[in-house]
Amino acid sequence: MEDLQVLWQKANLESLSMDKVYHPDDLVPQISKLEKDQERLLAIKTSVAIGMILILLITFLNFMEFSWARVTGIGIFLTSMVVILILLNKWRFRINQRERSLATSELVKLVEQRILRERKVFTTYLPLFGVVALSGVNLMYLEYFSDLETGTRILYHVILTGSLMIALLVGLRIRIRRFQQRFQPILERIRKFRNHLSS
Repeated sequence: MEDLQVLWQKANLESLSMDKVYHPDDLVPQISKLEKDQERLLAIKTSVAIGMILILLITFLNFMEFSWARVTGIGIFLTSMVVILILLNKWRFRINQRERSLATSELVKLVEQRILRERKVFTTYLPLFGVVALSGVNLMYLEYFSDLETGTRILYHVILTGSLMIALLVGLRIRIRRFQQRFQPILERIRKFRNHLSS
């Protein structure tokens, strides 16, 4: 009986020790919460982006004359926006039902990969396509400013590019902060758990 008590106490201590590193049972609820948050946020972003695209198209069709520069510029901008929306929706953080039934070691590895992929979207792809979109916008307004003096044209392009770049950087900053608050703690716990298993 005393041996059983010792084993029970030892098991409890090991469980408490593991909980400080990572408790596998916590993973599925955290996944579900992250998925719901990301799905809701992505729905808002998609709606706003579609609204911006429609407003841009209406403005372009009603107030701008067609030319190779303007058509090419709006084509580049719209293509960039569509690619960004596709990436955000395709690579949104999610774990399907089959993946949730994987062994704990495989599940935590999969979650880590999905979190790193989520980070890559806004640290690599969003800035890249953001710059491409900026070039499209400048091309759209290239002929619009053509009647102005060279210095004034350059100033307007700098103001336009700077304003859009600031908006892009602010958006990325907000996304990085959200990642640090919601994804980074889970990522750190998963890594501690994997290190604990390997040791």
